[in-house]
Amino acid sequence: RHTRCSRDWSSDVCSSDLPPIMAKHRYQQHLKNFEGIVNSALSEFNHESKVAAPHFFYEKDGRTPFFQLQGLARIDSKISRHKEVAGKWLNSFKEIEDAFGKYDYWYVMAESNKVWKFPQEIQKYFESQASFHLGILEAKLIQHGWIQKAGEKYVQSADAIQRFKKLAKKADWYSSEKERDKLLKFYRDEAMEINDKLISKEIYLNQVIEGIHELRRKARWLGIYSSALLGKVAIGKPQSNDAMSEYVTKKNQEFKFNILPKNEKEKNIVQFLPGGFYAMSELIKTIGDIKDPALSTEQMQKTGKLFGLTEAQIKKHLGKEYKPHHIAVPQAKKAISEMVIKKKLFQHIADYFDKQIK
Repeated sequence: RHTRCSRDWSSDVCSSDLPPIMAKHRYQQHLKNFEGIVNSALSEFNHESKVAAPHFFYEKDGRTPFFQLQGLARIDSKISRHKEVAGKWLNSFKEIEDAFGKYDYWYVMAESNKVWKFPQEIQKYFESQASFHLGILEAKLIQHGWIQKAGEKYVQSADAIQRFKKLAKKADWYSSEKERDKLLKFYRDEAMEINDKLISKEIYLNQVIEGIHELRRKARWLGIYSSALLGKVAIGKPQSNDAMSEYVTKKNQEFKFNILPKNEKEKNIVQFLPGGFYAMSELIKTIGDIKDPALSTEQMQKTGKLFGLTEAQIKKHLGKEYKPHHIAVPQAKKAISEMVIKKKLFQHIADYFDKQIK
């Protein structure tokens, strides 16, 4: 067993954690990943600059490191001994990730319209929205110290990493063993909260955004946390008597988003119910396939009003992607009630974590 640390250690780190403090290294790894994206994007940008540099960060999947960083900060803001520091990180990472998200939304609308072929004035509307949100993304990246702009030139800034390091000095990290205990309770409680909110109808499935999209978002965070923790979480060894074991299929096990990072140095691992992890992944995909066209349809109904389009015209342009509320909601509810309510997906996930708590 690990030696317990006495509280008089200046940084309260157990010997088992030296030299690396895994928790801090995870943040640094994701920050480094984005730094690499900025570096390679800026070298490309200066050669062919028809569009603002942050578009190249977007093209290189610059949003993903911020999902991961936000995941770590969300966890720390709930369970760490440095909630205030984590809260500052969370705000910073979330602002950038949100800006990426809004740009992504309008950029995809503009790209999709090359297939839908709504009138040119609508295409211009989408492009102007995308351009506006690209400007906001650029402003956030400057504000949070990732880039600087001199005239039309962009340069990489070291400020963001420096700010992280400065705040990290105030952080008080757990030992690996203590972190595992805290994470098990955190995961259990998150899974139970999803379960309870569905049963109490607080997550109301008759709404696309407030209900179906919200459930998907909450489930997706459990997946994001698991990859952001860089090897602290592993998918458990499948047992024949496990709940949800029908979802442990070769296809699910080999799906790239279901493969979690490994860390050989990490000894105190949180195990995720295998069938639960894969069922959750299937659920996220199923809801996403319903939600995306439903949100596009909803957006086109709003945009259509601005430009005087009829519902019949919207339906014609969207083709197979036309999915109004009255079609989307029953489809999503069917998938959710089968997997989540009938099979008690999140209850089983929570129980599996609970059994690991000492």
